[in-house]
Amino acid sequence: MDRIKRLFTDPAARPRLTLWIGVLLIVACAFTAVSTIGTSTNWFCIGPCHIVHDDNTQAFDAGSHVMISCVACHEPVNGSPLTLLIKKLEVAPDLIPTVMGTFHLPMNEHSAIAFEMTDEYCTQCHSLDTRQITPTRGILIDHEAHTAEGITCASCHNRVAHPEEGITFVLEGSKMHEDWMVMDACFRCHGLEADAEAPGACEACHPASFDLIPASHDADGWYEQYGESGGHAAAYHEETSRVAEAEVWSEGLEEIEHLATWDMGHEQTINTCYTCHAVAFCSGCHGVEMPHPEGFIENHGEEGTAKADSCAMCHAGGGRPVENAGTEFCNGCHHKGSDPLQPWIPQHFVIVEQQGAQGCFDCHEPTYCAECHVRGSL
Repeated sequence: MDRIKRLFTDPAARPRLTLWIGVLLIVACAFTAVSTIGTSTNWFCIGPCHIVHDDNTQAFDAGSHVMISCVACHEPVNGSPLTLLIKKLEVAPDLIPTVMGTFHLPMNEHSAIAFEMTDEYCTQCHSLDTRQITPTRGILIDHEAHTAEGITCASCHNRVAHPEEGITFVLEGSKMHEDWMVMDACFRCHGLEADAEAPGACEACHPASFDLIPASHDADGWYEQYGESGGHAAAYHEETSRVAEAEVWSEGLEEIEHLATWDMGHEQTINTCYTCHAVAFCSGCHGVEMPHPEGFIENHGEEGTAKADSCAMCHAGGGRPVENAGTEFCNGCHHKGSDPLQPWIPQHFVIVEQQGAQGCFDCHEPTYCAECHVRGSL
């Protein structure tokens, strides 16, 4: 302790103190330079540090930003050496799972990093002053209008530097991320509902010359009726199943500040059918509320009786034309054991004898049977 004290009080020791302080400063500067410059090269990011990002590296190599430094987008813009050093110290703990092999894949599963990307990363190279509107593939995007609403570039261009189309993943657990440059992603904000954040009308983003009908709608059988295996019916059921699964994993997902109504999982829980069609569109064609509301099965008798032809549009037995459908489909539930492909009257004797007449009264009054079963009418 006395020796240290003498370094500061003994005039003869001060040159030595000054020398050591100088050496320490040089070492500190060298460490900072190596930490900030040496670890900011693409070689370091891709090689010894981020081997866990092998699949992201593949995507980066396939993109248009391959000649851009990683740190141009992943470190503070125009940051001082001290700022960069602090940033690297913040992410240093991430090396532990990399070295130990305990990292979780896929990386950045829900594209959270995109919400951290401010526009200044993009405007280092791209200028909105000279590119306010982008016309491409029948789409008109007004960048100025989006910027005015606080929507950042990466809110839509989340995979622009790491496009995954066509690459083969090499790490077990990796999977393709959502690409928000698709129409479904637009409907995180745009919508046909009155309270939507942005307009959902086609002409808001598409020129009049653009063909708005998807290729799937031109396929044979798309408008096929008579059963849930028809083109548009099968697509609708597949879509609702996908959305239901997405809603399960998105429950409790941490919200990230963007627009007031935006949460990270919103795109996957969007029903693609409703991005172009209001819910009422289905009901207008089918003649009944579509999809059927909760409790419909328990209370559908009256409506089914009054609108049997509407029911037969989807539920006609055996793919028969509507006018010949009858109520065979109904018998599948109301008279289990009957043959839905055969007329009901000739076989109802056997079913009633086996199961009783209670199933008849689910839809008919007890006196209904008497219309035929009187004085030997049958």
